[in-house]
Amino acid sequence: MEASGATSWQSGAIHGDVVFTSPAAPVDPEAVETQRRWSERQRRILDEETAKEAAEQRRFEGYVRAIHRKRRWNLWLLLVEGLAVALGYLRVFPSAALVAALGILFGLISLFGWVHCSVLLWRARTGRTIPVPRHRWMW
Repeated sequence: MEASGATSWQSGAIHGDVVFTSPAAPVDPEAVETQRRWSERQRRILDEETAKEAAEQRRFEGYVRAIHRKRRWNLWLLLVEGLAVALGYLRVFPSAALVAALGILFGLISLFGWVHCSVLLWRARTGRTIPVPRHRWMW
């Protein structure tokens, strides 16, 4: 049974295949071109976002490596400054008080740097956000 131009119809029993036909919508070439360009634009935006995320991840990993190096350097400096304080208190140098005072001063600075780097590394390991400085020379 074929309904020509009817919008609704009712049937009690149907035997065989039922086929609904509709006239094919005309394809507008301008709409097809617009859809193609829109799809390309969305793909390009997604590719740019993916590239930006990858660059940010590489920058983050480089910053974490720099923090590891700074932490090791601060620990080494703490040992050297502790040695300077010990030698100052043993009066090995002629100006022992100055050596001990400088050892304590720079030891406190190195201790602060070591603690700061340790906290940043802990935050990075636990998945928390850490501020990555904008300029590399501030790492």
